[in-house]
Amino acid sequence: MAASCLLKRWCSTAATETTKGTRWQRLVNSRAGVWCRSLLGDYKEACREAVLGARERPLKASVYFGLLGGMYACYYTNPDDASFETSLLETSNRLALLSPWIRSGTSDGHIQTLVKLRNEGRLRYASLGVASLTYFTDYDSESSLYEARCSAISVPWSELPKRLLDVGFAGRWWMLDRKMKDFDINEEEFKHLPPALVATVPPSPQITEKNEQLHQESWKAVVMEDESSELDAIQKDMDTSVKGIESNTIHKAQTS
Repeated sequence: MAASCLLKRWCSTAATETTKGTRWQRLVNSRAGVWCRSLLGDYKEACREAVLGARERPLKASVYFGLLGGMYACYYTNPDDASFETSLLETSNRLALLSPWIRSGTSDGHIQTLVKLRNEGRLRYASLGVASLTYFTDYDSESSLYEARCSAISVPWSELPKRLLDVGFAGRWWMLDRKMKDFDINEEEFKHLPPALVATVPPSPQITEKNEQLHQESWKAVVMEDESSELDAIQKDMDTSVKGIESNTIHKAQTS
């Protein structure tokens, strides 16, 4: 009797499992499965429409793809705070190799300000995805002062343009590079010169080629001519001139 009851229960369980289906089918037919299938269908339809639109308007599609590629390139080459500190230390070392009388006052002043802010812990870095900003604050981030911790008296974001120090874009820090242009030229040495001498014009290709030829000729060995040959040439010239004078004198005497 017990064996027959167990057999009936097993047969009923197998029948219910057969009617419900497998676990994967139950998952597909659930609410989450239906929602995922509808979402994938929407994405499939959107991709199909995008491909058809690109075929119908190739110029517009190329512009969109170019913008997307440019944004990805800017995001990939976006400099971070470590690159800014590395560039700052490199430029500071380059200026340190020059004498104070040779350094540019603009470059030296800008680098000294950045180094001072870095040592005080007041430099801040903000990433915008495709670009980066470097600005300064009034206090160190680890300072325990009330003015540095209280959010009610903190500096508003509207003052960020006044505190901006550099902009990082396309793998470069543009303000730092601009300040370091002609860093080995001291402008104070030439401020008293007239404008005609201050403004320099690059030489033409002909002048450059001529200067190179003169430089190459300066390395050639000096060839000394024989003094005896020079004396013989001078003696011949003198004899020729004397003979000419005598012939003229004789011709005048005969004619007279």
